[in-house]
Order: sequence, then C-alpha cells, then structure tokens
Amino acid sequence: MRGRVVVAVLGLVLWVGGCARHEAPLFTGEPFLVVWAGDADRQNSDFLAVLDADPTSASYGKVLRTYPVRSRGNEPNLLTAVPRPDRLVFATALLTSRTFVFDLRQPLAGRLLHVDEPDARRRLWAPQEPVSLPNGYVAIACSDPAGYRGDPREVVTAAGGLLELNSDGRRVRETSAADPTAHGFLFAPCGAALVAGGARIVTASTAHGYAASTQGERMPGIGVQIWKVEDLTLVKTIGLEAGPRGEENLGPLTARAMRQKPIVYVNTEGGGVYASDSIQTEVPSFRLVYDFGAGVHGGGAALTPDDRYYVVALPGKNRVASLDVADPWKPRPISSVRFDRDPMDSSRSRRGGPDTLTMSADGTRIAVSDYTVDVPGFFQDGDHRVYMMRLDPATGRLRIDGAFVDELTGEVGVNFNRTRWPHGETGPARPKGLLLVTPEPPPAPGK
Repeated sequence: MRGRVVVAVLGLVLWVGGCARHEAPLFTGEPFLVVWAGDADRQNSDFLAVLDADPTSASYGKVLRTYPVRSRGNEPNLLTAVPRPDRLVFATALLTSRTFVFDLRQPLAGRLLHVDEPDARRRLWAPQEPVSLPNGYVAIACSDPAGYRGDPREVVTAAGGLLELNSDGRRVRETSAADPTAHGFLFAPCGAALVAGGARIVTASTAHGYAASTQGERMPGIGVQIWKVEDLTLVKTIGLEAGPRGEENLGPLTARAMRQKPIVYVNTEGGGVYASDSIQTEVPSFRLVYDFGAGVHGGGAALTPDDRYYVVALPGKNRVASLDVADPWKPRPISSVRFDRDPMDSSRSRRGGPDTLTMSADGTRIAVSDYTVDVPGFFQDGDHRVYMMRLDPATGRLRIDGAFVDELTGEVGVNFNRTRWPHGETGPARPKGLLLVTPEPPPAPGK
C-alpha cells in the first residue's frame, strides 16, 4: 500500500513538472505600438501615441502615453518602417514639411528630440516615407518641390526628391528626382525602401499634390526610381508598364525589398503589384506580377522576414490581403480580411479604410490604421481605428486579433475618435504612421 502511495505521489510530481515544462513561453515580441496621429480638427497639437502591444498584458490595446509635438495641422504621415538600433523614430508631416525625431529608447519615458523645420532655402516639400541608411542617417522621399501649385505646366516639369537628415534630424542635403532622360514622367518620390545589401534605394513616384500650396488635383505618376545609397545620386527612372486593364501602373506607392533574395515589390494605387530582381544591374526593370483589380487604391505593404508572404492594405476595398510569394513571379492569393464590419459582429458595419500597416520582427503580427490623407489635392478618410492582425506563418492566413480592444469601449480596434488623451482633452485624432518597438535593454551589471 505504501509503495502504491509513493508511486502515485511521484507520478503527481512528474505530471506537475511536465505541465510546468509545457507552459506557454513568455511574450518576446515588441511590447509597444507607436502611432503617429493628427488632431482631427487641427485645433490642437498632433502627437505620437504609445499603445500596449503585449498580448499577455492586462492592458493590451491601451493608450499608455502620448507625446504632443507642440504644433498642429502638420498632417502626420509616415514613420521609419524598420526599428533603428538607436531607437530613434523619424516621423514626417505633409502639410508643414516637418520631420519630427523621437527618442524612444524607453517608449514610456521618451521625448521629442528634434524638429526639422524647413526654411526659405528648402527645395523639397511634402516629406513622405523615411528610410534609415547604413550610416545612421535618414533619406526621406519628398513628393513635391517647394511652393508646388499644380498648374498644367508645373505637373510635368516639377520634381520632388530625397532629403537627407543626419541621426540628430538635421539637414545634410537635398537631391532632386528630376531625370532629363525620362521624358513625360512625374518625379514625385513617396514610398521608399532600402534594397538588400544596402547599396540602392528604390522610390515610387506616387503623385504630385501633397504640398500645402497645391491648388489643383493630385496627379498620379507611373515611375519608379533607383538611387545610390552612398551619395543619393539618381541611377535610373523606370516606367511601369500597364497590364490588360490599362491602369495597373497608376500611382506606384509602396516599395518593399525581400531580405534573402534580390527581389523588390512595388504596389500601386491602380491595383498592380510589380516585381524586379535587377535593381543592382545596369538595366533594371519591373514587371507586373499580380493585379488586385480596379478601385483598390493601394496602401501600405510588408514582407514577412522569411520572404514567404506579402501583406498589403487595400483601402478602396476596405481589406487587408496576403499573397504567397514563394514563387516571386507568381504570387498566389491566400487571405483577405474585411475592415468595414465589426470583427465580433459581422452584421454591424464600420467605415473601414485600412491604409498604413507595420509588421512585427517575426512576421506574425501586423498593426493597421484606418486613415489615409487630407491634403488640398486629395482626401481619403477612414474610421480612425487601429487594429492588430495575426498572420499564421504556416499558411499565410490573416485574422483580426479580437483581444486588441479599446480600453474605453471594449470594442475590437483602438478608436482614436475619443475625447481624452494622456496629454489632455484634445478630442478625436486621425492615426496614420505605425511602428512596433522594443525598449532598450538595461545595461549589463557593472556597466
């Protein structure tokens, strides 16, 4: 009898130990999501918000901190797409042509480090996507020249370019995107990406007409440009060829480079996805590899770190979609998630409008903001929510994370149409740029 008791107790100990060994691992991803947001009525300061992005946290989805920038009406735009080793975040603003630099070594104890204020000497306006360079500097795609109005002659003669800032956010130089060998093209860099190897930058000329001085409509381009990283000189301008519909090439928007293969993707507002494996060659070219169809408008995009899946926002269709790009030249549709319905109750409609997205380092989480832009030449709104999505690395299927909820309403998706923020009762805001971040680790003992 005593032997049986000993065996039973030993079995219980082993069972408990086995359970302990099989506990879910601690969350090791990025615990914070930063959101670059504009005051909705432009009467109060724009700000950077820090949200709890730790799914194991009791306050998952909560707005933990905000950093007002002490200026309004900036039209907050994009953030650096990849976290930097120094934990600096560069944030662009379309209507004031400012770039804000935040020190987020500790996201809950960060600070606004510097503001690049354009002066009378500035030749480039409407900063779009910032790209971190290997030397720590930042190249920012600027779509419009200073004072751009948009009259017919100006549309085809004006040129944006690249603005280079040092790691402190101070101006180094400006390089024009004008290319006398590319007749009839618009030179309006918007989306930008550093190509694997660090020797080239690819920019997409989405459109002219983001500057505050614009008087006409925004004019879309069809060109992609390649630049040398070392001195930001222009290498080549490539025109994207239309497909069967005739408009797949309109408005090249977001450029994203694979990490393990020399492949670069550029999506367009016209619904096309173009690919190139010849960026580093003397005769680079792109070809249409997928078409999402008319009316998708195109939005932010990301590639998983294993180069297997391509995720893209389609604001015109209120969806975020994933493609399997195991064969880079024959993307295969995998998943599509609607944003114009309540994720918990499909009978309840929402405005939707997913546009900007950012992906976690492991590729399994994607944050999405529902808002595009409000500039004189173009306006596309959304419902001002921020969502967290999950991507299954085995299948590429997407789903909205139902646990990422608004701390005030309990609804899925953090609603930026609220009255109060940590910095005060400034009212609704429009979320745009996104980045998942990790705090700087504590110093080693004795240092």
